[in-house]
Amino acid sequence: MEKKSIDKLVEETINSFDGAERASTKPFLLTRIYARMQNQPGTPNIWARAAAFLSMPRVALAGLLLILALNAAIIIKKTNADNITVQNTAVIKDEFAINVISIYDIENQEP
Repeated sequence: MEKKSIDKLVEETINSFDGAERASTKPFLLTRIYARMQNQPGTPNIWARAAAFLSMPRVALAGLLLILALNAAIIIKKTNADNITVQNTAVIKDEFAINVISIYDIENQEP
């Protein structure tokens, strides 16, 4: 009994597609959709406005020059600091130099 009712339902479902036709759209639907998307006023969020500002060539060039100037300043400061460190270590080395001449204690005084 149950099998017959299921078969009957399946047959009714299959037969319901007999009168079905292919769906059709109005002419130039895609063109109208694109036109409406183009005409809508966009309200860009803060990230979109920031990206648009940063992508301008003059802002990008100024940022690049700023980064290069900071790198050059850091390198120059580092070389000056290295020179000062070398001078200070030479003074400290001379102050703490111990010249012990011993047969049993042979080592290089120079690093």
